[in-house]
Amino acid sequence: MTTSREVARDALVTLLTAALVGDSLPVQTVSGSKVTSLEGISPLVAVLSRGSVRTALTTSGDQAGFFFTLQSWVLQSDGGDWSYADAEDALDSIEALVAGVCEDNDRTANWELLRYDGPSSIVAVAVAGVPYYLESIPIQVVLGRN
Repeated sequence: MTTSREVARDALVTLLTAALVGDSLPVQTVSGSKVTSLEGISPLVAVLSRGSVRTALTTSGDQAGFFFTLQSWVLQSDGGDWSYADAEDALDSIEALVAGVCEDNDRTANWELLRYDGPSSIVAVAVAGVPYYLESIPIQVVLGRN
């Protein structure tokens, strides 16, 4: 039976929520889709589908590979207690925790491989006039044989 990319995305959201959200952890929300507003929910991580590959195997079936972009949205500064340095620290902490999730869960019941699919990138963006840092982390998930 063919597996939907949604199953892998949902599993990834569950892992990231456990690792990133909670007391003394850097993220307020992990979402499995884009959000309509960033107001009041920074830092936020969104897990977005980026594509798929389905490789035919010589004996039978296929092997699916799914590609995702993890977007880390971090408010640059609020002009008060949250500073640019806090934003940089949050970005670095989030990235390190995401790397840990990939290392600790590279093989699970849901997939045969979870890894970075290239370097991350950070840009400064404004949403409704509010400055954020946006780090995009490319992720690959490879399933077992279907």
